[in-house]
Amino acid sequence: MVLNDLYPSFLSSAMALTSIYDLAWNETCSKTGLSSLQLNLLLAAFTFEPEPVSAALLNIRSPYTSPDLYESNLKKLGDAGFLEPAAAGGYRLSALGLQTVKGALTAIYASLAGIMPLGVTKIMDLASRLNELADACLAAPDPPGTWSIQHVHRLDPGRGAPVMVRIDQFLSELCAFRDDAHLVSWHAYETNGHAWDILSYLWQNKSGTAEQINLALNRRGNALADTIKAADHLVHKGWVMPKNDTLLITPFGIEVRQTAEETTDRYYFIPFRNFPDEYLTQTISLLNDFKSGIPS
Repeated sequence: MVLNDLYPSFLSSAMALTSIYDLAWNETCSKTGLSSLQLNLLLAAFTFEPEPVSAALLNIRSPYTSPDLYESNLKKLGDAGFLEPAAAGGYRLSALGLQTVKGALTAIYASLAGIMPLGVTKIMDLASRLNELADACLAAPDPPGTWSIQHVHRLDPGRGAPVMVRIDQFLSELCAFRDDAHLVSWHAYETNGHAWDILSYLWQNKSGTAEQINLALNRRGNALADTIKAADHLVHKGWVMPKNDTLLITPFGIEVRQTAEETTDRYYFIPFRNFPDEYLTQTISLLNDFKSGIPS
């Protein structure tokens, strides 16, 4: 089914573009003394304006990450003058923070504008198609809702931006809508993001010790004690079973995780069902050519 190929094509194209602007991103981090996570948090704060950014708000989009990791880095950004305290323990961008975000985006846009993976006619066609698909997702019903994609859409550079910048924006929106679809799907079964992350790991890898899982997911900032507690929660639900020091996903756990994935697909496909298969197939073909033309 052509629908099954859409998200992998969007994601792989978006990832290919990161190799282009990684240098600009890393240079911004180096100049400002920020970590990549901290610069991402400033960008997130920009998309939440005028609502203050907080660990609780960030955990809506990425409930797999430790709130403590968010909170500690938000505090560091506040102490360094990139954020200012706001109501209810939240933060808003300071003048320095806004300047940093705009500088990072300008550098990224410049790096993207410097490449042309396809001929002019094809790349304009691709941009038009991705725009139509992203707009369809922005108008999606609830469920799955559009919380994630709406926030990413706030970074829209506008029609006057270079075509490569607009393509990157559309791909980011199309990937964010997948987050909307997946979040609403698994929240029907579980509310603990770290526990769901562990279940996903075991669904993919079949087994693992708590130490192995915690190391594999260390970018989320959860302590080993948190991983052990979340794993015990999964054992209690019958989704995971211990065997000596190893955790194994049970048939019930596989069924739950697979059902959530299928539900994610069903929600994600809703906006795209209004487009002819031929249109979607041509779009995927253009994306494949687009990826092939991106300098490695």
